[in-house]
Amino acid sequence: MLQFLYFSFSEAITSLWRTRILNLLSLGTIMFAMFILGSFMFVGLNLQNLALDWQKQIQFNIFLTEEITEEERAEIQAYLGKSFFIDTFTYLSKDQARMRFDEKFAAYDKVTEGLEDNPFPASFEVFLLRGTKQQTYTTLKDELSTFGGIEEVYYDEEIFKRLGMFAGFIQMAGWFFGVIVIFSSIFTISNVLKLTFFTRREEVDIMKLVGASRAYIRGPFIIEGVLQGLLGASAGVALVYAGYLAVNHFLTGNATFILGNLEPEFLPLQWVFLILFAGAFSGLLGSLFSLHQFLEEHISYH
Repeated sequence: MLQFLYFSFSEAITSLWRTRILNLLSLGTIMFAMFILGSFMFVGLNLQNLALDWQKQIQFNIFLTEEITEEERAEIQAYLGKSFFIDTFTYLSKDQARMRFDEKFAAYDKVTEGLEDNPFPASFEVFLLRGTKQQTYTTLKDELSTFGGIEEVYYDEEIFKRLGMFAGFIQMAGWFFGVIVIFSSIFTISNVLKLTFFTRREEVDIMKLVGASRAYIRGPFIIEGVLQGLLGASAGVALVYAGYLAVNHFLTGNATFILGNLEPEFLPLQWVFLILFAGAFSGLLGSLFSLHQFLEEHISYH
């Protein structure tokens, strides 16, 4: 077994070097394909992080009635304090609500000056944990609506719908591009191995005549395809990382109005391994496809 693996790897590496110009073109194509896939995954990951960060800023408002009692307010506060989904919450009295309005909208301070009664209700301002699903918001809203002393529970449901559609689009586009990249890599590796086979067909005929098994004939081609896919995917990941460093450097001190304190995140390690596996698997399928077509159809081997 070890002798077979040594033979297959040595022959595959020798073949890669012997047809290096052709293989460089193949590696370049695979590298570009995996770079596109990795870049899309990188952009999708950070857009989803940005969407989650925006979602965290969605305010959950609980407006209280004029007649609310201290017991009812304490009961609501206790409920909020026990919830696992709530990050922070703040009680805002009627006077505090009016003061905030005057501070934020100083140009309209005359609007409230002529009012004898304070029109602003007391409320709780609630922020849920990052990544909380819309269903949790709906559940909290329904549960809070059963408490006494609450006039209205409000959050912007439209934002959730848009964020959900956005996340769904990112996921579908990722699968779409992933399938295209895999098939393009398989096609590229398969065609390169076909050309490689033609350059070595006399060598294969000799191996067949001296009684070489199917495994010894197939092995180097399969290993060569896997190595092509793996090397191309590795180069693609390296390009994605270089792009990440460039983006991170560019965004340092820039675009804070969009990202805030959020920093770009590189692909998780399991995603990197997934890209490498996709490259190696594409190489395996490409080599098997070319071997089936040529070793089985063009060579009578029994």
